[in-house]
Amino acid sequence: MRNLSFLILLLSLSFALETTAIVTKVTDGDTLHITVGKEDVKIRILYIDTPEKYGGAKLDKDAKKAGISTKDEQDLGQLSSAYASKFFQKGDTVIINSDKKDQYGRTLGTVKKNGIDYSTQIIKDGYACIYKKTKYPKELDSVLQNAKDGKKGLWSINYEVMSKLCK
Repeated sequence: MRNLSFLILLLSLSFALETTAIVTKVTDGDTLHITVGKEDVKIRILYIDTPEKYGGAKLDKDAKKAGISTKDEQDLGQLSSAYASKFFQKGDTVIINSDKKDQYGRTLGTVKKNGIDYSTQIIKDGYACIYKKTKYPKELDSVLQNAKDGKKGLWSINYEVMSKLCK
């Protein structure tokens, strides 16, 4: 039992710094499953918010905010998820930086693959908004503006809806 407690303590401490992990599954555009050692961890990627692909209260709220049907919202969510699935492959090595969990028990963190910060890249390519309910790196504002101006990714599909989702 002491060894298990020590292992849990060690894993929780290691997440306060950069940790190497292996991608096991892409859930959607802003959520991954990774393996750290032998532990499966669900990561909610910081600083981004992608359209919802699953049903629920957030899907309903976002669809209403954008003035679209939940199916149209889910279609955008599928595209965002496809982007994540193209960026991350099962078995990829990633660098996670995290030290906290959200209200759903997911680990909150940044994810880098081959030195590329995923949050910045998905916003740059037009498949995510900035999650503005928490503190975020202000340089993401110009990254988002460039995606909007260049009508990249989802901005090319429905600029008006993305403008409402990214408020």
